[in-house]
Amino acid sequence: MIRKRKQTLMMAGLIVSSILVISACSVVEQANQSLNYVSEATEYIEQVSNAGADLQELASGAVSNPEITTQVQEKIDQIQAEASEFSQLSAPAIGESIHENLVSYNNQLTEVVDRFENTIAEQGFTAENWEKTGIPDLIHNINSVKDPLSGLGNESN
Repeated sequence: MIRKRKQTLMMAGLIVSSILVISACSVVEQANQSLNYVSEATEYIEQVSNAGADLQELASGAVSNPEITTQVQEKIDQIQAEASEFSQLSAPAIGESIHENLVSYNNQLTEVVDRFENTIAEQGFTAENWEKTGIPDLIHNINSVKDPLSGLGNESN
């Protein structure tokens, strides 16, 4: 009888220990997922921001030099590629609202860039067409998510 109780207590102890270890692993895994998401989303924001700044600079030169339009097209392609890659990310539960904002801006940016690309093909590059795109504002909106995103990275530590 005493031996059976000891075995039962030992078995219960092993089960409790196993549950605690599994729970700890789950918490660590969630923290790692959050950190990975923060890193990848921050990289996306920086790449789009840099491409947007380059595009803004190229846009001012493209008005007077049609040869620069090719470089504008390359930057547009880069933004589209970054947006497409970002759309493949899955956000951890803790970052869902931030991710939703980024996805919304990302979708808007993709639509605007697509329309601008068609406008360039049909009408060429003009200052008026560039000003109408709203691309700089959307890139600014994407950049505005950087602070809450970095806060998410700090929360998961």
